[in-house]
Amino acid sequence: MKNNFIKIFDSISQPLLCLLLIAISLFGSVKWAQFNAIFIVEDVKIEGVNYFDDTMLIEYKTSIRNQNIFFSNLKDYKNDIKSLDHIKDCKVSRVFPKTIKIEIYEREPLAMISSNDLIILDSEGVCLPVEYCEISLPILSNFKNNQELYEKGKKTKSSNVLKSIDVIKYSKDNFNSLYDNISEFVFNEDSEYEIILKNGRTKILLGSDNIFAKIDYLNAFANVLPETKKLESYRYIDLRYKRQIVVNEI
Repeated sequence: MKNNFIKIFDSISQPLLCLLLIAISLFGSVKWAQFNAIFIVEDVKIEGVNYFDDTMLIEYKTSIRNQNIFFSNLKDYKNDIKSLDHIKDCKVSRVFPKTIKIEIYEREPLAMISSNDLIILDSEGVCLPVEYCEISLPILSNFKNNQELYEKGKKTKSSNVLKSIDVIKYSKDNFNSLYDNISEFVFNEDSEYEIILKNGRTKILLGSDNIFAKIDYLNAFANVLPETKKLESYRYIDLRYKRQIVVNEI
């Protein structure tokens, strides 16, 4: 009798256990789906885009959205973004529950030069694409334009261009109004450096040595000009002579 009771109990309990397991599984699946939905990426924020537009970054927005925030491979995204020529570094982070934040550290475009194509040079002399940058930049003129000197994503191999970039960077940091007014930075036939201002008429002759000091002298000169005068008031400003500035008014 006892054995029969056990058999009957087993025959009833096994289907009930199966039903219970199915119910628990369904309940767990629903809860997991609800939990998972909370952490599906809906927004990708990109910060730090100052010089180049974000056209090249749009694909990352698309590929990251609708993924679970926990399973997004942030390291791969970071490495891919850093491989872009104009990106110096980036940081990719999770902002729970539904946002990925990409902080961009762009290379700073400083000047432009014409090789086979127009090329932007950053503050370290690295060659960058021009397609996604629309800001006005000084033009480097009369430098060698051999294509092999300007490999995109790499520092230029021209020592004269690198020296010019250092001078332009120094001007931007220490005499910003001059930098904003540079149309061309010229390496002339005498291997000396010249600046042509945006009015197209004023030439600043820097010579070939002590260039940083001469930028400082020019800044001091601009600061003592009367209100009716400015650098554009002169046809040329010659800084090639020791401790003196020679000018010719327009």
